Amino acid sequence: MAKRIFLDIETLPPTESDLHKIALKSGLQQSANTSVENEAEVDQLAEGNIREMALHGEFGRVLTIGIILEEDGELIHHGLLGRNTESLTFHLDEKRTLRAFWKLMQGFNLNRDVIVGHNVLDFDLPFIVKRSIIHQIKPSLQIPFRRYQRQPIFDTMWEWSCWRHRVSLNDLALALGMSSPKGRGIDGSLVFDAWLSGREQEIALYCMRDVECVREVFYRLNFESAPPIVSYETKVQADLKQHSVKQRNHADMPECVSLTG
Repeated sequence: MAKRIFLDIETLPPTESDLHKIALKSGLQQSANTSVENEAEVDQLAEGNIREMALHGEFGRVLTIGIILEEDGELIHHGLLGRNTESLTFHLDEKRTLRAFWKLMQGFNLNRDVIVGHNVLDFDLPFIVKRSIIHQIKPSLQIPFRRYQRQPIFDTMWEWSCWRHRVSLNDLALALGMSSPKGRGIDGSLVFDAWLSGREQEIALYCMRDVECVREVFYRLNFESAPPIVSYETKVQADLKQHSVKQRNHADMPECVSLTG
C-alpha cells in the first residue's frame, strides 16, 4: 500500500522570550540587569534578523504543516497540523505539531513510499528534524537526506531543474500552465506579517494552496493525471457556512423553561 505524502511548512521567528535568550547568549547583554542601551540592541536584533530567523530550524519554529496523504490513490488526510479544527486557529504548541507529524509518518516505507514537496529536501524536512531534536521528540522515521534521487524524497524543485538550479514553485506552476498558488495577497515572505496582524485564515489557505500545487506538479512531472480533490479552501468555506447555519438555528431555538421550581 504505497503512500504519497505532500507537505509544506510555515514557520515563525522565535518567541519574544526565546529571542531574549538568544540575545543574552550572543553577548548582547552582559548581565541579568540589562541597561537601556542593551535593551535597544535587543530590539535592533529583533527588527533586523527576526524574519531571517524564521527560516532556520536552529531558531525559528514550526507554525503549521500542511499535508495531503494519499494511500494507493485514496485520499487519507487533507489539512493542517498545528491548527485547532473547531476554532480554526493555530494552537502554537510546536511539540504537539511535531508529535502529530511523526505519528502520521509511522509505517512509512522508505523503499515504497514517498514524501513530496518543493525545496522539501533543503528546507521543510531538515527544519522539522532540527526542531524535533531541539524538543527531544524522537522521529518515527530516520529520513535519508541523499541527493540526486527521487525516493523516498521527491523534491519538485530539483526534479524539474534536473538538479541544476533553484526555481520557485510559482515559476514552475506558471511554466506548467497551472494557476499560481502565490497570487492571492500572501506569500512566504509575508507570513510573519500576516501572523502579526491576526490573519491566520490567510496563512492556512496559503499553506494548503502550496501543498495542492505541489501535488499537481508531482503528477505532471510523472506524466500522470492528479486524482481530483476538493480544495482545502472550498472545504473550509463549506465548514464555516455549516457552522454559521448551526449558530443561527441555535439562536432561533426557544428559551428553555425550568419546570423544577
